[in-house]
Amino acid sequence: MSCRQPRRRETDLAGRRIVYELHRSPRRRKNISFVVQHQQLRVLAPKRTPLSHIEDILQHRSEWILKRLDAPPPTLLSDQVRAGGVLTILGVPTAIAVGEGPSRLEDQRLIVSRSAKSLADEAERCLRIVARVEFQRLIDHWAPTINATPKRLQVRDQQTRWGSASSNGTLSLNWRLIFAPPDVIEYVVVHELCHLREPSHRPVYWALVEQHLPDYQERRQSLRQVERSLTW
Repeated sequence: MSCRQPRRRETDLAGRRIVYELHRSPRRRKNISFVVQHQQLRVLAPKRTPLSHIEDILQHRSEWILKRLDAPPPTLLSDQVRAGGVLTILGVPTAIAVGEGPSRLEDQRLIVSRSAKSLADEAERCLRIVARVEFQRLIDHWAPTINATPKRLQVRDQQTRWGSASSNGTLSLNWRLIFAPPDVIEYVVVHELCHLREPSHRPVYWALVEQHLPDYQERRQSLRQVERSLTW
């Protein structure tokens, strides 16, 4: 989902003056979302939401927002891309090695080509391929059960989303999900496949998700708990 013409605004939260970036999107229907990255706050809101309502939500979520703003920046996963580093990939602790030949994932090792100009960029290129294979496997498994018909899979690096589903049947999934627990990855895939059946987040949508993943609320909470650690 793209947001157009962000505007910088200021507000008082618990006695502190906070500068934030307001993104309004014509495609966003109801929900207002907050994203804190690099000690910066972004607010994502529907195009026609009154500013007064946005300010009310900011006040209501002030404790959470200030906690995130004051938290130390997360450790970058890309810092582990070095000989002797370790990344958890698809739930498996994976040692990082630098070697000859093409980059590859084998025997619980991610071998990054020594000839690459940037080891981190080369690791990302390789891991995006791994992510696509895993996402497609889950889609092939779940789509018939959910009675959804995805037309295309995009593997992306959305800054504020783990996945999305478009009206034309395209699923977009964030490659960094491969660092999350497998049950979280599965939840995001099922979540987006269900959106091909029901685009909204009305109760009928959540009932569909629950029909296929009775523990979806626990998985959703797990995603919230680990998402800050999935920073590349």
